[in-house]
Amino acid sequence: MSELVLHGLAVSGGVAIGPAFVPPAFVPAAPSREAVDGGPPAALAALAQVAAELGATATRLAAAGRAAEAEIIDANRLMAEDPSLRSEVEALARDRPAAAALVAATERQAAMLAALDDPLLAGRAADVRELGRRAIRALTGGGALHAPARPSIVVAPEVGPAELVDLRLEDGLVLGFALSAGSATSHAAIIARSYGVPMVAELGEEVLAGESGAQIGLDGATGTVVLRPGAASILRFRSTAAANAKEQAQLAAGRHLPSVTASGKSIRLLANASTPGEVEAALERGAEGVGLLRTELAFLDAVGWPTADQHAAALAPTLDLLAGRVATVRTLDFGADKTPAFLRGEGGRGIALMLEHEGALEAQLAAIVRAGRGTRLRVMLPLVESPEQLAIARQLLHAATAPGDLAPQLGAMIETPIGAERSRELAAAADFFSIGTNDLVATTLGLDRDQPGVSPLSAAHPSVVALIRQTIESAHAAGITVEICGEAAGEPELTPLLVRLGVDELSVSAARLDTIRKAVRASGEPGDKLNQVRDGRDGVVA
Repeated sequence: MSELVLHGLAVSGGVAIGPAFVPPAFVPAAPSREAVDGGPPAALAALAQVAAELGATATRLAAAGRAAEAEIIDANRLMAEDPSLRSEVEALARDRPAAAALVAATERQAAMLAALDDPLLAGRAADVRELGRRAIRALTGGGALHAPARPSIVVAPEVGPAELVDLRLEDGLVLGFALSAGSATSHAAIIARSYGVPMVAELGEEVLAGESGAQIGLDGATGTVVLRPGAASILRFRSTAAANAKEQAQLAAGRHLPSVTASGKSIRLLANASTPGEVEAALERGAEGVGLLRTELAFLDAVGWPTADQHAAALAPTLDLLAGRVATVRTLDFGADKTPAFLRGEGGRGIALMLEHEGALEAQLAAIVRAGRGTRLRVMLPLVESPEQLAIARQLLHAATAPGDLAPQLGAMIETPIGAERSRELAAAADFFSIGTNDLVATTLGLDRDQPGVSPLSAAHPSVVALIRQTIESAHAAGITVEICGEAAGEPELTPLLVRLGVDELSVSAARLDTIRKAVRASGEPGDKLNQVRDGRDGVVA
């Protein structure tokens, strides 16, 4: 048969080629007696076994220094122990086989999550379905999931985070993942990226029709999978993989070099992070600290506003890694696609929403100050549009700071045209600026930030560049620095433009640090890509 090219969702970058491997978790097992007529006791016992397995896995990961993955697995342990899930399984198992009850309950909860507008919460659907698969294996005696015997590409409808851990990605036998469903925001996707394993999702049912052991080529950067690749395609995949490996080695060799342009301007390179694992990866790649520490992701499943102690517990593992370094902590950016259940129906977002719940902001600021001792702490407010917002937050920040201690710097994220247009007023009230290009592009151009047409390169649109220029000029006139922490900061094609506009800091994902360092060092040279980017002052090529 001739080769078949499938196009899906690019989830985790990288190129791989190898035989297909279908994990046994996705191959139906013969039902045991317990699965057929074990009733509620058997179904609940299976869930309890899954919870125990996940707890042991989380403990093992934490002991191995993979705190971020341990947190994800432990969150799934809590899902397996959730009283509402157990009650539903118990009720269903009274009039149907235990296995059917587990499938029905987990599928219903997964469907509810998948239907949510919030892509992060929708991504949790895969976690719930994985609980169902693990519980079925516990009922049928299917045993633990194991890595393939030889280097292979995993082919499956989707995978859950604990299944990725079971496959022992660190051993290198899993070359990549080709999934018929899945999402870029799932916990499995996060873990795949943390291990640097390519993943393509949303390939459709065709990817499942291939034979186990048949060759597959996978490009996680473009979202392309080739079934039964011919000689030319095999050569192309192998050549690309070799070229990528060579380029990554060359970039890694430059980590000791300073982030200085050809004209001698120093650009501080920082990292965007949410977990200790991301911070560790960034520091290994030479980041000077963190320019954006997201705090809301730990509380998307919360039933109410987090307490100061809960905030501190979530922050401490990450901030402990940043002793003596820049640590820029963003206050909760709830709203829009990051709205926990207890805030459903509220229309605000960012700092405006937090100021409607001033006690919640007070609790978080107290925790940030407590957990950030020993770091070069900065507090950053999302979606700032007025100096009054900064003034109120500064009062709360000073109140959270111990007498005699110096309050952390307070920064404003400029993410809307209003914020940019009022940047001169805001600069007089802030200690630094951070430009969030994702929202700035979307709000300036009238787009949905999650729609396919919204590319980081859209930050080069003349209207967006004009606002970035205005923001930077306002900041420098007031004597404060400007970082860019949106996706545009991680695009090497835009680095020369951002440098020319006067940015002081770039905050990017750990995986982009090496690339952006190289781009910074090349900026300002004759013939660099700046000459091919439109300048916002007049809409013509600079």
